[in-house]
Amino acid sequence: MKRLSTYLKEMAMVNVDDLDTEFMKRAQKVTSFNLSTSDFETKKYKSEIQILFKTHFFPKFDLSKTISGDINMATANNLIKKLKAEDKNAFNKLHFYNLKGVGPGEATLFFLCDDANLGGGGSAGVDIIISGKKYEVKAAQYSKKSGTVYGFKLGGTVPLGDMVTNAVKLKNSLGLTTSGKGQNEVNKSQIEAIRKRFPREWKQIEDQYANVAFKYFGNTPVIFINNNGTSAKLTADGGEIIAIKQVKKTDIMIDTITQGTIKPTVRI
Repeated sequence: MKRLSTYLKEMAMVNVDDLDTEFMKRAQKVTSFNLSTSDFETKKYKSEIQILFKTHFFPKFDLSKTISGDINMATANNLIKKLKAEDKNAFNKLHFYNLKGVGPGEATLFFLCDDANLGGGGSAGVDIIISGKKYEVKAAQYSKKSGTVYGFKLGGTVPLGDMVTNAVKLKNSLGLTTSGKGQNEVNKSQIEAIRKRFPREWKQIEDQYANVAFKYFGNTPVIFINNNGTSAKLTADGGEIIAIKQVKKTDIMIDTITQGTIKPTVRI
């Protein structure tokens, strides 16, 4: 009781007018919650999580406008634009919300789609289920000029070792090198050089990769989300859905080989 009395006296001595209100506002701003990935894998806490994000991230957002049923790209992007217009920094935090095993954009889809839950570790190749329909989600760099997305990986279980080895051999035969730990990497300019010098051999590698990647994507439609920018600041179109499509074999090319794996380019 004595401690409480002392605390109240000390607080009474504080002149509220002397406080920096902008600092207090910034210091009290909530940027994350005590949530786990499993909380997003069902719809059990859907309403509670939606209210948390609305209250602390987007207080002006109208939750009655969220999407019922299956996702619609135009509707989703319209809502995403509203979130960004209200608070770009908060949207950035939502887009990159830190959940183990969850990629950029997935928390946004969970928030905006009433009938969505994340796939979870037991759902191989399925990142989100919306109104009973399974989707893969890929946050990717987007080039409007070429109409392609890139800068993402396939699943970790996809066998790519032989293709990486063969590509590196072609690079080495041209005397091309990569410094540091990049000896088993083949960058974009090196791929172009290989394509010109060894068109047949490179086509074999790229066709083999297209077959493997096509099998990986399977019949599951992919939600490609614009990931242009950085984790600190997305570009103006960042976070918006680029396309929702079932990837065809002819859409798939090799973008680059890095860290022992092959990253694709996909035509949208």
